[in-house]
Amino acid sequence: MERLGHGVCHASFGELLQGVLPNNKKFLVNFKVQNISKVTLRLTTCQYSPEKETLYAESYKFFSKSYKIIRNILSDLGRHDDFFLEVNSDIPVGKGLSSSTADMVASSSALATALSIALKKEYISRMLTEIEPNDGLHYPGTSVYHHTTGTLIAQYNWVPPLYVLGIDSGGTIDTVKFNQTTVDWQENELNNYQYLLLELEDALVSQNVEKICMVATESTCLWQKINPKPFFDDALDFMQHTGGIGLVNAHSGTFLGILYHEGHKDRGEIIQAWGKTQPSFPAQWFKSVGCRSSTDSTDGSIND
Repeated sequence: MERLGHGVCHASFGELLQGVLPNNKKFLVNFKVQNISKVTLRLTTCQYSPEKETLYAESYKFFSKSYKIIRNILSDLGRHDDFFLEVNSDIPVGKGLSSSTADMVASSSALATALSIALKKEYISRMLTEIEPNDGLHYPGTSVYHHTTGTLIAQYNWVPPLYVLGIDSGGTIDTVKFNQTTVDWQENELNNYQYLLLELEDALVSQNVEKICMVATESTCLWQKINPKPFFDDALDFMQHTGGIGLVNAHSGTFLGILYHEGHKDRGEIIQAWGKTQPSFPAQWFKSVGCRSSTDSTDGSIND
């Protein structure tokens, strides 16, 4: 008998803050945007057929991590079902927007639905981290998270309502390989990240959007020595001249974002102006899950 399950997970536009704490543990604070991965899972009894094998092989080629996490969970449950994943996502891949994490979280949710079971958040953290560092997208709201160990530090049931002009430096970055990079952090840098995290957590509690953007901008600046964006100076200047209130970085990716208040009305003009400023680095609009739903498509690039 075939069982069907569905799952959905939002992307994260990089991180509001990412760094290393004085205990030498890496951490990040995610920033969920409205791009999503939707997964349909079909669970069937084990029975070989050439057609099934062809479908599986083609899907596995693009979503191997999602197949791995489902196979691992089924193994823990003592099950040996065949399954097939249908993944529909509008999240850019290999750009630091958590596309593979979103696929895996949505797949896990689809499996839980198909089997009518509940999977604990801590268990999902462990399953995800066995495959790759991740942004903790399975927790609601905004998460402060040890992304290499899968440990939740704190969670806030709110996401700042912001629009993001996402600018792509090109190419792709492998998250696993990037997180294996060794960085010689100085004690003052670790202490500074501790301070920034405390400031950001305070801003998340008080829902202080401006303060959040200040911390995100500082995190972007600090990370230039790790994963430099070639258009950083232009983006900073552009932000200051177009009503932007901060920068947000895909620390392990190719995107950098300029943050704007949700109510900013000149998005069409802004994206055209960026195209004239830096035509070599394309831009597109994103918006956080904290923004109100809207049918506004005046800039031709945001649709709900």
